[in-house]
Amino acid sequence: MTTVVFTEKNKAAAQIAKILGTGSVSRTSVEGVQVYEFKKNSKHWCVMGLAGHIMGYDYPEEYNNWHAVDPKVLLDAAPVKSVTKQSYANAITRLASSADDIILACDFDREGENIGFEAKSIAEKVSKAPVKRARFSSLSTGEINRAFEEPVAPDENMAMAAEARQILDLKMGAAFTRYVTLSVRERVRTKGVLSIGPCQTPTCGFVYERERSIRNFKSKDFWKIEALFSTHGYDFTGLHRGGHIQDKAKADCVFARIKDCKVATITKKTVKEAATNPPYPLNTTEFLKRASKFLGISPEQSIEIAEQLYLSGFISYPRTETNRYADDFEFKPILVSFTKGVYAEYALSILSGEITSINGKKDGHDHPPIHPVHYVSKTDIEKAIALSNAWQIYDLIVRHFLANLMKPALFEKTRLEITVKDEIFDSTGSVQKDAGWLRVYPFETKNDKLLPPVEERQNVGIKKITNTKSRTSPPKKLTEAELLTLMDKHGIGTKATAPSHIATNKKRGYFETKGKSVFILETGFTLMDALNKSVPILVKPDIRARIESLIQEVENGEKDFEASLVEGTTLIKEMYSQLTSNKNELVSQLAGTIRDETVVVDKKNYVGECPKCQRVLRIITTDKGRFVGCTGYPQCKNTYSLPKVGAINILRSRKCKKGGVAVAKVGNKYHWAMGIGPCFNCDMEKECFPPEIIGTCPKCDGDMFLINITSKNTRFLGCTKRCGHTRSLPKNGRLTILKKVCERCGWRMIRVKEQDKDAREFCANRVCAQSSSQRKANRRLYG
Repeated sequence: MTTVVFTEKNKAAAQIAKILGTGSVSRTSVEGVQVYEFKKNSKHWCVMGLAGHIMGYDYPEEYNNWHAVDPKVLLDAAPVKSVTKQSYANAITRLASSADDIILACDFDREGENIGFEAKSIAEKVSKAPVKRARFSSLSTGEINRAFEEPVAPDENMAMAAEARQILDLKMGAAFTRYVTLSVRERVRTKGVLSIGPCQTPTCGFVYERERSIRNFKSKDFWKIEALFSTHGYDFTGLHRGGHIQDKAKADCVFARIKDCKVATITKKTVKEAATNPPYPLNTTEFLKRASKFLGISPEQSIEIAEQLYLSGFISYPRTETNRYADDFEFKPILVSFTKGVYAEYALSILSGEITSINGKKDGHDHPPIHPVHYVSKTDIEKAIALSNAWQIYDLIVRHFLANLMKPALFEKTRLEITVKDEIFDSTGSVQKDAGWLRVYPFETKNDKLLPPVEERQNVGIKKITNTKSRTSPPKKLTEAELLTLMDKHGIGTKATAPSHIATNKKRGYFETKGKSVFILETGFTLMDALNKSVPILVKPDIRARIESLIQEVENGEKDFEASLVEGTTLIKEMYSQLTSNKNELVSQLAGTIRDETVVVDKKNYVGECPKCQRVLRIITTDKGRFVGCTGYPQCKNTYSLPKVGAINILRSRKCKKGGVAVAKVGNKYHWAMGIGPCFNCDMEKECFPPEIIGTCPKCDGDMFLINITSKNTRFLGCTKRCGHTRSLPKNGRLTILKKVCERCGWRMIRVKEQDKDAREFCANRVCAQSSSQRKANRRLYG
């Protein structure tokens, strides 16, 4: 008798085989895939790990030519599922052909069930062995033994829910991406692909909406009146009850009445004891948010580490929506394991009393909240998992688990109402009376603000009163934690896929993270802006949330698989119809932006921003000459003339003081301000391009400066007062005016570098008698 087990990954296969085989396990290779074998209950067992999905959906080959196939056709075409990792399929076939029992032991969630069904579909082609399902939430010895002693029937509804998502996502992603990309390519030459995804796009839409509110924010002035009070040697502050006063006259009036007051009265004192409850048990979304907020670790890295911790048997399954423990959850064995090591103090404290969890309201009916399985040291973590931050993630999960079982933190909160000549100020403070769960949870900082011991009707001194002008601030950038909250709230993605949608946007170059904040990139903003103006339904989360509901109904057995595809495809067609109806508006903005980006990269012809339409100015050369034009043509016909001859070099660090859009150097002869003309005709030329002074003129009170006459291939020093005094310079070699000066005459030093010769440095003043060697060098240089 042979039992074959298929797990989701090799690491899980090794762990399960170790537990079931009680350590007596041999490892072999089947079709290049590792298989673990052992004897148990007189049966021969083979445990094989898959590589996640080994099958995938795609369109038949005749649909692969983007230019020959209308993207709309993809919405009605049937994708085909085929093997993508042939070696695994071959190994399944070989093992299944001799199997008496087959057990699927993939992760117990939608994707895991679907991966198991992929193996099942391949196995059933060569085997009639019964197929069972082992369900577990951790790779602990007790749970694995129980799961294999009591296998259940595979959940077809759960597997088909994942199947429905794969098909609908492929339809939308392929059709929309092709349509938008090809439409833009009709207007502008580009090799780039504009990726549209059913979850990827609304995820980026959240970041876009925040960025848009930041860019459109109009700051306003407000005034804040604060007082510094003093009593019994303590200083404390109070804020005028008006808060942020928008009316300057009102703020000035209040301030004028009280600014010279020296005494205030405590008119009301309120003291309350407040309890801060521990956090709810940890589900996936909350885990990812807290890892980002407290540890600064990205969602994609956090879930990767959590999966490795799970596969190593250190924590429970990390993909769950549940934030409440079942009534029969066994806390005690886990807590007992933590009575040694760095968490012993907290575990012993919990075990000394009644063990009670503060539960949330979400129950995914699949896995318990994320929790540690047993205690392991930092060294154990680092040996088992070759990923940075693995210990920090484990530590967060452990501390969250312990905190949830501890007592609330108690605070004494005091509020003072202070009157200054009928004007009321407020001052608040709190004191931690009992740290409770905060003892084990250093991530939540609760800073005490102490107030002095005062009573009602008591007078206090006033050290100063201020009336400060401030300005309202724009919203802050989204953090990854906030982005995950928005995705969870609007049903974008699932607990399993949320990090991947964020990662996809980063990969596409639509947004990036800096620290804990998310910054949208110009490509992402432009795409979202164009979609928002033409097809807002693509950016908004509403349709995607409806499709996610359809998928969930399939999993719950409330909707037939085929019916979900029909209904989901209908929703996608609604969006596609809006996309095609608004093609011109969408493509005009996208094509213009892509063209602008291409011009900006072309440093030789890029001029700057068009002042009339904020598009891009560039140098355009035709058979009739050259000029500066706008990429917004024909809508924007803004142009500027250029000189007919001479190489144009845009001086990007220069700003024209007469309002020219850009300043260029024409050859080595003169400067040109676009929209103004040649700078040598401008009365501000010397202010904009002051001559580089070499030294004082020995004939008058002017200064000597460098004069280059390119047409005559000559250079010399002349006087700024035009007194007629000149000094010759070497005719050959590259000349550089140095910052250092001659110690004898105070003139600037210069360097001359001729081809195939060493560079020489000398005083620009050829009559300077600095040394005999200097005079000899001058004679050689000047002839």
